Amino acid sequence: MWNNDLDVAVINWLNQFTVMSAPFNQIVHYISGSNLFKGFPVMGLIWYFWFRDSDPKSDTRRIIIATLLGCVVAVFIARVANNLGPYQPRPFANLALAHQTYIGLPVPESQALYIWSSFPSDHAALFFSLATGIFLISRSAGWLAYLYVLIFIALPRVYLGLHYPTDIFAGGILGIACVALSTRASVTRLYDGYCVTLMNRYPAAFQTALFIISTEIGVMFGDIRLLLEGIVKYFPR
Repeated sequence: MWNNDLDVAVINWLNQFTVMSAPFNQIVHYISGSNLFKGFPVMGLIWYFWFRDSDPKSDTRRIIIATLLGCVVAVFIARVANNLGPYQPRPFANLALAHQTYIGLPVPESQALYIWSSFPSDHAALFFSLATGIFLISRSAGWLAYLYVLIFIALPRVYLGLHYPTDIFAGGILGIACVALSTRASVTRLYDGYCVTLMNRYPAAFQTALFIISTEIGVMFGDIRLLLEGIVKYFPR
């Protein structure tokens, strides 16, 4: 899948910049792995709209809940595709591509990066789905969210050889499609009544739980993945 003209052309073009500046590589590497630049700004914007549009007549809160559900589904589908679909090595680990050298950066230590298929990008699936939810609430804020996700989340992962452009494109389309479906009235009415009842009866507990869930989503389910890895590691099969 990776050996198409677009992916090869983009990766080869980026190769000329990876050996030019160690500080630039380090900045891009930091942005790529920092929740301060990834989950927190996007999730912060979602919570801004949650508190701004608290009127029950507004659909904002319904859209936000549907968006969070849609992004979880998008990431789940992406991870299933990563594990069950054809294996595709990440660009930096692809021996068929020209060797990429990133001055100022260490060789990736995580073995998971070498064995996980790169297609599609779960980062793109998650953050483009969140940006879609913001877009459905506010067109102007949504376009800014899309641009932010593209520049600060998607492009660094392509530059660092973690994904091909088509990985990002597929993940983005998946995320957008999942939120487009999860926000349809025919879907939201399946759970909206329960959410409204819980919200009205236990407003503090409901919003606290939603905050914890959104935090885990914003950090790409980091703590949950560590917990599951620990269970798999320490419990006999």
